Formats: sequence, structure tokens, C-alpha cells
Amino acid sequence: MTTNKKYDYRVVQGKTHWITEIIRRVTAKKTVVSTSQDGFATEADAKAWGEKKLASFLENLTKRNKRDFEQHLKNKKDKALREKAYQQKKKDLELSASDNAETTNLDQENPH
Repeated sequence: MTTNKKYDYRVVQGKTHWITEIIRRVTAKKTVVSTSQDGFATEADAKAWGEKKLASFLENLTKRNKRDFEQHLKNKKDKALREKAYQQKKKDLELSASDNAETTNLDQENPH
């Protein structure tokens, strides 16, 4: 079994230049190009750009994932607070409805 990274780069030779692509492994057989750059004179230039761009790409991805996770936690907390407030309001309405029913029953039993 091979172990491949989810994100990597590959260098491809064109007719007159080199092309570097930042790729993402979607499945075991399918990859998607996230970004690419062409026009490199040498393979070494293309590899250097690929390494640099991949590191930058992964750093930005990590920051975005962290930001999204923090927003997810905030949304989850807000939803829990809204649910708690809803349950409390529902409980208060039930109590006030039962109090009103008791008052109405007492008034009907003992008319002045």
C-alpha cells in the first residue's frame, strides 16, 4: 500500500518550457489541479516554485480551516443558546397557561 499526500506538486515538461501544478488527491485514482504556473526555463526553477507555492498553499489552507472551525464552534454555541432560550420560553408559557386555567376554574366554582 502506498502512502500519498493529499496535496503535492508535479512538474511537467511542455514543448518549450516547464509547468508546475499544485494537485489535490480526490480519490485513489483521481487528482485535481488546484493551481498551476507555466513558462519555467528549467526543471529546477519549476520545482523550486512548486515547493514554495505548496508550502504557501498549505499554510493558507490551514488558516482557512482554523477560521472555519472557530466559526463552526461559535455557530454551535449560538444555536445551543437559542435552543435553551426557546425551551425556557416554552416552559414559561406552559406554566402561565396552567396558572390561567386554575384561576379560571376557581372563578367558576366560587362566583361572588
